[in-house]
Amino acid sequence: MKLPWFSKKSASLPVASGYRAWTVDGVAVVWDRQHLAHLSVETGQPLTAPDLSGLLEQLEDEGFALPITGGMLIPWEQIYALQAYPAFATSLPLLELPPATNASPVLKSHHSLADPQFAITVSGWHDGTGRTLPVKKVHGGVIQTPDGERLLSQAVWITLHHISSFQHRAETERTDLFHRRQWGIIRQAALAANARLDDFLYRSVVITPEKLDIGLRHTEVGGTRVVEVSPSFSGAPENWLEVFDAYREVPNRYDFPTREGILQVLVTPEVKTVLSQIKRLDRRRVVGSRAEAFVVNPFAALGEDAACVIDPEQFERERERVGLVFDRFTAFIQRDAVGYPEQVGLQIETAIRAGSTVSETRLFRDDAELEGLICAVDRALNQQRQVCAWNGFEFELLGNTPDEVERLRVALVEWQTPQILVNYAQVYDLSRYSARIEDIGVEKPYYSPYIAKKNDDEGWFPENILPLISFLPEGASEPVIIPLTPQVRELFETKLQEAKASGQTTFQIKGFPQPIPVREAEAILQTFTEVLSDARQATFDPTQVKRSPGERQEKRLILKGNIQGIDYEEARRGILQTCPTLPALPQALREDIRLLDHQCEGVARLQHLFQKSPDHCRGVILADDMGLGKTLQLLTLIAWAFEQPVDLKPALIVAPVSLLENWEEETQKFFKPDSLPVLTLYGSSIQALRVPRASIDIQLLEQDGLVKFLRPGWRQSARLVLTTYETLRDFEFSFAEEEWSIMVCDEAQKIKNPNTLMTRSAKKQKVRFKIACTGTPVENTLADLWCLFDFIQPGLLGALNDFGRRYRRPIEAQTDEEQARVEELRTRIDPQVIRRTKAQVAKDLPQKIEQDYRIPLSTHQRALYANAIDLFRQRNNPNVVVPFKNHLGLLHYLRLICTDPRRHGLEVFKPEPLVEYRGKAPKLHWLLETLLPIQQHAEKVIIFCEFRTIQRLLKYYIEQRFGFSPDIINGDTKASSKAVDSRQKRLKAFQAKAGFGAIILSPVAVGFGVNIQAANHVIHYTRHWNPAKEDQATDRAYRIGATKDVHVYYPVIHADDFTTFDMKLHELLQRKRELARDMLNGTGEITPNDFDLADVIPMGDGLPFDARLTLDDALQMRPDYFEGLVAALWQQRGFSEVQRTPTSGDHGIDVVALRRPQGELIQCKSSSCENAQLGWDAIKDVVAGAATYEQRHPDVKFKKVCMTIVFPMIIHS
Repeated sequence: MKLPWFSKKSASLPVASGYRAWTVDGVAVVWDRQHLAHLSVETGQPLTAPDLSGLLEQLEDEGFALPITGGMLIPWEQIYALQAYPAFATSLPLLELPPATNASPVLKSHHSLADPQFAITVSGWHDGTGRTLPVKKVHGGVIQTPDGERLLSQAVWITLHHISSFQHRAETERTDLFHRRQWGIIRQAALAANARLDDFLYRSVVITPEKLDIGLRHTEVGGTRVVEVSPSFSGAPENWLEVFDAYREVPNRYDFPTREGILQVLVTPEVKTVLSQIKRLDRRRVVGSRAEAFVVNPFAALGEDAACVIDPEQFERERERVGLVFDRFTAFIQRDAVGYPEQVGLQIETAIRAGSTVSETRLFRDDAELEGLICAVDRALNQQRQVCAWNGFEFELLGNTPDEVERLRVALVEWQTPQILVNYAQVYDLSRYSARIEDIGVEKPYYSPYIAKKNDDEGWFPENILPLISFLPEGASEPVIIPLTPQVRELFETKLQEAKASGQTTFQIKGFPQPIPVREAEAILQTFTEVLSDARQATFDPTQVKRSPGERQEKRLILKGNIQGIDYEEARRGILQTCPTLPALPQALREDIRLLDHQCEGVARLQHLFQKSPDHCRGVILADDMGLGKTLQLLTLIAWAFEQPVDLKPALIVAPVSLLENWEEETQKFFKPDSLPVLTLYGSSIQALRVPRASIDIQLLEQDGLVKFLRPGWRQSARLVLTTYETLRDFEFSFAEEEWSIMVCDEAQKIKNPNTLMTRSAKKQKVRFKIACTGTPVENTLADLWCLFDFIQPGLLGALNDFGRRYRRPIEAQTDEEQARVEELRTRIDPQVIRRTKAQVAKDLPQKIEQDYRIPLSTHQRALYANAIDLFRQRNNPNVVVPFKNHLGLLHYLRLICTDPRRHGLEVFKPEPLVEYRGKAPKLHWLLETLLPIQQHAEKVIIFCEFRTIQRLLKYYIEQRFGFSPDIINGDTKASSKAVDSRQKRLKAFQAKAGFGAIILSPVAVGFGVNIQAANHVIHYTRHWNPAKEDQATDRAYRIGATKDVHVYYPVIHADDFTTFDMKLHELLQRKRELARDMLNGTGEITPNDFDLADVIPMGDGLPFDARLTLDDALQMRPDYFEGLVAALWQQRGFSEVQRTPTSGDHGIDVVALRRPQGELIQCKSSSCENAQLGWDAIKDVVAGAATYEQRHPDVKFKKVCMTIVFPMIIHS
């Protein structure tokens, strides 16, 4: 309402005291007393608050105050609104409003409602409890009482405002109908304000509903929706609907007799319009599509006036109450980097209460489901329906629904049209790859005398071959590998036969995540049958791959190898030696992280070389000793490089799977959040980024067999990609077409053989700066070093064959010429090798105390030792069965005698009493005694042992002696960080547990990449053939972070009269370790050529050996030895022909014994599991296999026999 004294918006308000006055319209504040005259008030209350002008200016800006001549007016409705406004709770007191009161008026009527002179006045006041309250004057929302001024409640002010408006009505409004309607409004306000009414007003009950409540009732008749509509309003009489339905038309007034008189319901024109529309409905009901339309949008069905008569929130609450809440959807389409809809679904919103919804994304399983939704919605739209039912949802069809359906229709067409993400021309475009790639084809092995290859006289091979099943489940990227032991093979064959007999195409075996196809299983068994046959005939060559006729060989990127000559070179320029000693630290490094001096020096040199790339150099070997913090140095370099002004390509880190978790953790530990966005890519994480077969060019699939590609844009926003060597090898096309600023090969000994696919894949990458990270750059020969340099700076050391002829011999340089060559090589590589040892730089590290312990050979060991030598001497005697086919087998057995003395072939661990076994195995006795003081000091110990049987043995006897079961971590332990019981998680648990602890580790499986600084004792229970590998294992504990001296134990079994195998191996390892102090002297593995049998054979005849077999011996036998024992027993029983059947194709029979016309078919069952129970399996096998042998020997009547070493044998009937 515009008052006559209102002025334009004030230009500025004086910073001074003002005067406040009450008016009919609101609270006025003026700056000069003289302006009070314009307000028709006599006096004003001075206000002295200094912030008053600021408050009024804010109220004006926010629309709460209006400018008037010389000040501001705050209307009464705004005064009440401000009291409920939290933002003004502290500033509103500046207006000095009076205290609130519960006072309420007493209303009196004059004349009848039909009289034009009808009036309502305030005849008095009461205090809210019924007592009369004297009021001198009323100023809008303020009254004057004997106790002073008081502020009325908002409800009272609204009542007075309605009465004042009624009193000033126009002459044309002085009608009976207008009076009744206005009285209905005033009465409702008066009751809310606790006002008293005179008898006439009390009995004159008039309701003038301005809003209608819509009630709903929902039923279905024959599958058709029926909705009944029930209008109502506040204060409606109980029989309202009955009276409403009785009238054919909606009148202007309804009269309802009551005890107090007549209750009149006056119908406004707007309400009448809506009620009339409802009355037109047949029995107030809507059916089918009209019902859906009404429920979705009642305003369209009930006319324009419904928008102001029906409360949308009330209608929504009613819909929810009766279960008529519909879902709403929008299209959800997630596209990949090239715009293909890789995920299509619906974003569905469902109301859970009025004004509140929950949202979910429902993805379509396939294009058929998507097409079904589109058809359903199209059908509903064509029928002009408002709701579409689909898969349990009831979708409300809105104005934008056709647009959303069209988006889904486009996505469906794209889905049904396979998108070729990888095409032939793209893959064969060699310009997309490194200049070192010369072609695409089948890679051939390199032939060079300087590439390491296992020969018959190198390394250590067990006498038996352990087959492995390697199976790639559908959709997986990593194969599942399970040893095909005789027991597993037997189960494998049984399950296969059962599947074939029942007509199944697959079967399930524990250990495989998915069923195995029958055809795949038959191929596996056929392959192993051929391999084992070749092995028995000494013709097995694992390097030769047998291919079926027409089998396609996988094509790969062909690398320029630099083997015979220099095929590819990246020239190095000078000026590499001079570099700063202090690094530039990245902003991303956490403030609390401090690099050690040698780390600062290393980072500075890395930064210097990186800045010289790619024009002056292309990489470096970071060969710091294990445990000096190479990972932190490399991450610091990468973070710093990303902060340089030049926009760099992402970095790639390749590492064994067991180290990826460590890289991730150190990124989070040392650097600020989100400073190095990481993508870890291996195992199950590949599946979401892999290109499906349908999106690969058919020419690549059918002609080249290329199926492993990553989707375009697979890196997303990652700046740092972590992956495994295996993933790099398998997806080399996708990795090779990326550009990398820095590539790190961690544990780079993985790429020291030029012939391996992992090495070749690493060299195929497009990289500005390459880093080979390894603590042992030369393990075997200088060819290791050549291969690393061929990765970081190809061509620097020439071709491999030339390098080998010149440098391989001087491993133990003796002549001046050889020494000169070593120094020449050292000078050439020095600018690109960073090598520091703990002794040089880690001055603050505790000591590493190494000690070898000479343990006397036991009598039992000496007897086994002498018997083995005696048998070996008779290996050419046809009348003597010798288990050792050559000196390799003998040496392997002598090695086992020193650690776990038992007869040859007794490889199944069966516990013996601790006291007895300690006497036989002095190394175990020494171990248990050594652990006692470690336990007393509450310290932790790592026990390295590579044999699984001995690992279980140690676990058992440590538990017997110390009452806890130490964990074993070996090659069976999952390396993936995603696994619940991963290697890293189990090692963390070991370190976190307080007090004494022991853990048994395989030096092969856990010899690198893990940190176990909580342990300060390291025991090498069995020795590794390579001292570098052994030192790597030790350095799991002796590294930065160690706080105690680390004690390293080398237990050695020795004899006074001869050199035991243990002692000889210890001496060879020490000699190799001394040579390896110079990085250019590779240690290499100890080979059989390093042993002279004369050195490890005792003098004299030795001790008498008891050749009698005991039950304990039988319990420890390998399955094939047990079958041999059974065959020997049947020979002793007088059977003239006794044959042990072949491992494969024995039809369930292990031994056939003939004494014509009688015979026996024997099934042998054994188990390496403690407390194992064997049931009907043996009986089933021998019964099923009998038919074959009865057919072969029709003249023999066979008896079926089952032999077992498991007690008791449980037979279930």
